[in-house]
Amino acid sequence: MWPRPFDARRAAQRAVAAARRAVGEKLRGATLYGSAVTGEFHPTHSDVNIVLVFSALGAAELASLGKAHAEWTQCRVVRPLLLSEQTLRGSLDTFPLEYLLIREWRETLHGQDFFAPMEIDRGALRLEVERVLRAQELDLGLSYVALAGTRGGARRWAAQASNAIAASASGLVFLAGEPIPARRRELAARCAARFGVDGAAFTRLLTLREKSPKERVEAEVLLDSALKVLNRLLDAAERIDASPSQS
Repeated sequence: MWPRPFDARRAAQRAVAAARRAVGEKLRGATLYGSAVTGEFHPTHSDVNIVLVFSALGAAELASLGKAHAEWTQCRVVRPLLLSEQTLRGSLDTFPLEYLLIREWRETLHGQDFFAPMEIDRGALRLEVERVLRAQELDLGLSYVALAGTRGGARRWAAQASNAIAASASGLVFLAGEPIPARRRELAARCAARFGVDGAAFTRLLTLREKSPKERVEAEVLLDSALKVLNRLLDAAERIDASPSQS
């Protein structure tokens, strides 16, 4: 639980400044993405998501960045995405879903905007969307068994599952030729209209973090919802047209 108040953008700028102090001009670009940009940042528990792109990222640069780590932690930048320019270019067809979501909802904090001109390979995106959904299909039951019966485990399990499913659903919306909604309620409604997903069930799963920590989580109901949503999204992923188009 994080203390209030908290300014996510100011924290992100502090984290970037710490990286610049550590490596200087080797930091070529810094981008804020995630809930701090979409408007769903929760002041008590959300992390700050940033991408840092470097001209080079070897042992020397990583050692220098170690000096910035304590500042990152204070700024809630728990897992910054650290990339060299070469790695970014070479991984476009490996992580198209992650890069798509950054491209669609981002704020440039420093240097070059590497994501604005980025073209998304639709075939690679469809494959990653299905792969993420299949991984959730395989992992959902086991993670439920491991976590749902523990104190706070049901909420943690549902939050983990909803993040991956929401990302894949966003990728499917993009492949369907529609804009990706910024907010999760809008995403659930769009998937209900476009793919026949149970909108109410998907909304419950995606908006769990809006509930008070004191509210009881109906884990079994959420599991049933997640399984039904997954099946519908997987069916859509298998049927969707991923042929090249303007992206």
